[in-house]
Amino acid sequence: MKNIIKLDKYKKIDIHVLLEHYRFTQEDMIILKSIEPIAKANIDLLIEKFYHYIFSFQYAKIFLNKEEILKRHEAGIRSWFLNLFCGEYNKEYFEYLFHISETHVKIGLPTHYVNTAFSFVREFLVDMLLQNDKEEYLFAMHKIVDINLDILSLSYSQEDQEQLINEVVLIKNALSDNSIIPFLQPIIHTSDESINKFESLMRIPDENGNIIYPVYPIIQTSKKIHLYTELMRQMILKTFDIFRDLEYSFSINISYEDISDSQFSEFLKTHLQTFPNPHRVIFEILETDIITDFEVVLSFIEHIKSFGCQIAIDDFGSGYSSMENILKLKPDYIKIDGSLIKEIDTSIESYTVVKSIITMAKELNSKTIAEFVHNKAVYQILKKLEVDYLQGYYTGIPFPANELLDR
Repeated sequence: MKNIIKLDKYKKIDIHVLLEHYRFTQEDMIILKSIEPIAKANIDLLIEKFYHYIFSFQYAKIFLNKEEILKRHEAGIRSWFLNLFCGEYNKEYFEYLFHISETHVKIGLPTHYVNTAFSFVREFLVDMLLQNDKEEYLFAMHKIVDINLDILSLSYSQEDQEQLINEVVLIKNALSDNSIIPFLQPIIHTSDESINKFESLMRIPDENGNIIYPVYPIIQTSKKIHLYTELMRQMILKTFDIFRDLEYSFSINISYEDISDSQFSEFLKTHLQTFPNPHRVIFEILETDIITDFEVVLSFIEHIKSFGCQIAIDDFGSGYSSMENILKLKPDYIKIDGSLIKEIDTSIESYTVVKSIITMAKELNSKTIAEFVHNKAVYQILKKLEVDYLQGYYTGIPFPANELLDR
């Protein structure tokens, strides 16, 4: 346990694993220790240039606005800089770094301040080593700077890095194996409880075929590594194939990333041209995405409506879009935010807001869909309020889309 740092009750860091992530070796430690005399000789020059640089930024003036604070900060910078070349990167060294990181949290230091400071220090170190004919030491220097940057900018977490690796592998395998699975959740008509449409939901299986849930974090990771569009293409193709010869309407969630991607729009256009009865296709757009760039969203909606497709505003009532924009979009459906629906039986505020949305939708000639219908009490209240459609675990749980073909 001597190499384990406990950050809190639940979180710990294994120093060996951390160093392995950066391919940080004993040879790197020896090289860095040999740089220590050069670092000591240049520490005063670093301090002079460092503060000249960072005081050109307003946030440095805010955080270092008193002489005693500046003195403590300078002492800390000197100690930290020389420790880069201590040659002993053990438990004590990393406890020291995590202590600095905790201090950053306590004082509310912005991450971009740390990143800016590191950019300067890295450039200074490169110049320092090159001027001393130590070009071969640059690689080891960059490693220790990267390790420090990750920890001091609060971005390092062993668990998070392992999770990220697992998610990246999962996404790439799903794409190469064509294993994305659309799940369908029924949307029932309130008046007669008939099912006439479904929402198609992306699900991703792991290597053992088990469905990963929730899928939202994986989708967010796919955006970071620029594979989100590929996931959506596979999802749309599979959903279109399922419903091609069926009479049900179905909805697919699309994001601003999709809407603003001209290649994705062309992809949709190509497949809508060959899809029978495109009027059965409903595209759900988050209310929050509408304000990102309203003109782009409006142009996209006009484009797909030319094929006869329908539009739903998802999570309506979350309070971001202006009513003026909603009126311009002329949505076919308004899906009421689930946070309002799930509390409608216990919160008078939720009840009042939902009632107002239903009244407004009728005046707009838009149909309303209540999501998150999770119990009988919520179900009965929504029927009395005359919402048009109901969706939730009480009225129908999601199931693999292929099962619809066997019904």
